[in-house]
Amino acid sequence: MRKLTPLVFLALLTACASPSDGPGAGSFYSAKDPRTGQPIPVTRLANAPMTPVTATPLAYAPNDPGLSKLYSGGFADTRLRKGDVIEVTILDTGEDGLFSSTQAKTLNLGRFTVDSAGSVTLPFVGKQRVLESSPEALQQKIVSGLKGSAVNPQAVVTVVDKPSSGFTVNGDVRSAGRFPLTARKERVLDGIALAGGSSSAASAASVTVIRGKQRATAPLQRVIDEDRQNVYLLPDDQVFVGKDAPSFTAFGAFKSVGEFEFEPGKMTLMQAFSRAGGLLDDRADASNFYVVRNQQVYGPVSTVNGIKGPAAVTTKPAIYRVDMNDVSNLSLMQRFQIMDGDILYASNSKMVDFAKLFTIYQKSAPTAAAPLPGSN
Repeated sequence: MRKLTPLVFLALLTACASPSDGPGAGSFYSAKDPRTGQPIPVTRLANAPMTPVTATPLAYAPNDPGLSKLYSGGFADTRLRKGDVIEVTILDTGEDGLFSSTQAKTLNLGRFTVDSAGSVTLPFVGKQRVLESSPEALQQKIVSGLKGSAVNPQAVVTVVDKPSSGFTVNGDVRSAGRFPLTARKERVLDGIALAGGSSSAASAASVTVIRGKQRATAPLQRVIDEDRQNVYLLPDDQVFVGKDAPSFTAFGAFKSVGEFEFEPGKMTLMQAFSRAGGLLDDRADASNFYVVRNQQVYGPVSTVNGIKGPAAVTTKPAIYRVDMNDVSNLSLMQRFQIMDGDILYASNSKMVDFAKLFTIYQKSAPTAAAPLPGSN
């Protein structure tokens, strides 16, 4: 009888406080809402909602102007400023004159930068003040300067670069940097395209435009869908693309634990289970795999001054149990949609926790340390 006493004692310890790296399967059935103290129901996957109870709410209020509050007519100022780079080409259509000794009737003078004094020095015509003037005005100055050496001169001035009218794109893009504004009147999506595009899916990214002291933000998908959100950019605008991807967390007896991002509305429980690598064969209890969720509960739509706002949203904890030994659950897992913030937990098998406790009691008693050299 005395030989059984240690085993009974060990069994009682296992039932009360066995060593583990997470809650046991029985703990989920006694879980309570920390806010209300009410028990949290554990629902079998067969009785769980396969899709959200209501449509996923918009990431913005219907009356939110988004980027449209930064509307402008676009950048159309072609005046030359300090640091601008121009390219000058001259033509002479006459039989005699500047190009009479050559076959060509055109000459590319090259590229020139407007200096700090607002001037450029050009061959044949000398130094010209161009600050705040247009390319067309400079063309007329060049033609006037060439009339003594060309029969019928013409000039073409092209603005190659305007550092003073650039904008920057940073954040979750493939090639962040500063880009020039051109006569095309670039918009927000043009700027993101110049930066190589968003590294995240449009549904999982946001766009913020900073213009002086003004700032506006909108989801990237909304900028794509609504033309009024794709506003024209102005000099020194800053475009920041943020990452706003939903994620779920997996821990416990999974082969791969951690936080995993996914595209909104495109992740099933089976896909999430596979992303976590599946269960550990030597640890997991296949009949007790759980999804813990703050289930969204939608109230009535709010109305302010006759304008409908977003529906009131509250959360209520919910736990869904998956029994991997039941083959029908494999089909249900392909339909059950993962939501942002979901926690996937795989509990240990009872035998694993028992083995941990048994190992603790099997450890040898620590021996005294050896005396220091020279001590008595």
